[in-house]
Amino acid sequence: MSSIPFEEFSRVVTESGVEPALNFLDQHFRREQDFFKLFEVLKMRCRHQLGLPLMYSKQPDDLDEAQQRQLEDSLLEACREVGILFFKLGKFQEGWLYLQPVGDKELNEKLIRKIETDEESIDALIDMAVSQGAAPVYGYRLLLKNYGTCNGITTFDTQANRFDAETQTKMAEELLEHIYQELIENVKYSIENAEAGALAENSDEGVPSVSSSPSGEERRLMDWLQMYPDLTAGGAHHIDTTHLASVMRIARPVNSRESLLKVSELAEYGSRLHEDFRYPGNAPFEETYRDHQIFYNALLGLDVDSAIEHFLAKTVATEADQLGPVVEETYVEFLSRLGRSTEAVEFLTQRLLGKFESLGIAPPPFELADSPESLEKLRDFYQSTDDLLGYAVCCLKAE
Repeated sequence: MSSIPFEEFSRVVTESGVEPALNFLDQHFRREQDFFKLFEVLKMRCRHQLGLPLMYSKQPDDLDEAQQRQLEDSLLEACREVGILFFKLGKFQEGWLYLQPVGDKELNEKLIRKIETDEESIDALIDMAVSQGAAPVYGYRLLLKNYGTCNGITTFDTQANRFDAETQTKMAEELLEHIYQELIENVKYSIENAEAGALAENSDEGVPSVSSSPSGEERRLMDWLQMYPDLTAGGAHHIDTTHLASVMRIARPVNSRESLLKVSELAEYGSRLHEDFRYPGNAPFEETYRDHQIFYNALLGLDVDSAIEHFLAKTVATEADQLGPVVEETYVEFLSRLGRSTEAVEFLTQRLLGKFESLGIAPPPFELADSPESLEKLRDFYQSTDDLLGYAVCCLKAE
């Protein structure tokens, strides 16, 4: 650095005072793109505006509550400004250091989406987005794209539970979409590679266009299964079957119709695999593909009553084990998603409340009771068990 800034700064301080001097430093460090030092200047400005010493000391600041809040807000705004500047400079790791305390999820994702990734930066970006929680859904999508399904499943199982339910559901949708498209591409490639061979010999019409239907729309997985019922004959499969089994479990929170359709189609594909590849699952999904297909189809409005009977039978046949009432809570959550809150509360009060600690699978009782009938059943239960607080909450919620 030349002597000119020193001399000019000294003149500004002498002739104009603190605020112009801070403005001088602000402009200088912005030009130099030295944003670490710019942050220190912004901190000094925050303190100066409140009449505090420019630098922190061991003595605590004598501030009332309003002043303390003003100082904190000003510092957070400085963090936001410097973080954005670093991102625009392409230094996203440095920028994230400043944006973390701000907690603006929309801003984080907006900035991260603008980053041009390459082999050198992708690992750090995914770590920041997923492991550090800057933009978990977008980061998870990048992870799937760059490192594939196996890493995606491992990451979901080890990290997704750190995030809220909405974020977990979106991450599950990303994995579902990734596997669904992977399977379709593999199926199309298999058919193309066969060059209308064995599959075409049994068809008078020959092999249809692999890419799309006559209407020009992309074929769904179910279309392929209907057109080629022997697609999985002889133990054939078109995706890692352990991955397929995992997505059955991971996709349970999805709720959009399109996602439910896709996972139901995957379950149908899985049910057609050779028995060696139909791995058993944990209760109440012991028959991984059949049980999940019943589950997902019911959420699509198909055979709802028979699905309820199916999973109710599993609760009758299964007692809570050392892991707790997994089957029972899964059934309650299932009823809740089907809009059967009265039945859910009735089962909850008869089989779970007061007997087991909640595993968090089923919704909380007061959230579950979303109709006058279900709320009345819950209120009666609390009265019968001499629980005044539970009874009171039900009465107050009904008002």
